[in-house]
Amino acid sequence: MIPVAVPGAHGLPGVLLVLEGIDRSGRSTHAGRLEAHLRLAGYGVARTSLTTSLLAAEAIGRAKRDGPADATEMALLYAADLAERMEQLVLPALRAGLVVIADRYCWTPMARAVVRAVDPEWLDAVFAFVPPPDAVLFLDVDAETSLTRRDREPDPYEAGLDLGLSTDVRESYRLFQARLAACFDRYAVIAGFTRVVAADASDTVQRRVVRAAEAVLAARLD
Repeated sequence: MIPVAVPGAHGLPGVLLVLEGIDRSGRSTHAGRLEAHLRLAGYGVARTSLTTSLLAAEAIGRAKRDGPADATEMALLYAADLAERMEQLVLPALRAGLVVIADRYCWTPMARAVVRAVDPEWLDAVFAFVPPPDAVLFLDVDAETSLTRRDREPDPYEAGLDLGLSTDVRESYRLFQARLAACFDRYAVIAGFTRVVAADASDTVQRRVVRAAEAVLAARLD
């Protein structure tokens, strides 16, 4: 089953905040800015990002680079990446009472796989090991906004070129991101995401992210 964001449902003293969304939604930028804000406010913070594990990150990069990558294989590699980071960083930090900020969680690899026709029930089983976060802040932008934010050519995997949506890389990217956005919309309902409108100026979006995060922290820690 897809983990549902319920405050404290993971049963550990810390707080797990996840930022999700399609590519170029601002996840990494706002994860870093949220970390800096919370540290200044006196919180102990740990941050983790997709494909930063020792065991799986290199294999993921190689599979994307050498492509076209097999969708099932990629889902398993992403699961291995997440499992290592859970064991090495996320769970120890939550046990220590820290605020953990995750730049993407299980939903990005699941959405990328679902759009490539991987069975959703199988994906639920593969990622069933992840603990439910306290909140998922869903940075909501559309595919057009994602495309306009790109300052260089998208890589073939993020553009979904393997799906044959278009021979033009940027058009394929736009179509692929639109499919991802529809998938995230479904997850937002199923898993209880907190939707953050993220197409505005970065400072405006950051204020929304901070307000949403602080509401969760107040409910959990005050």
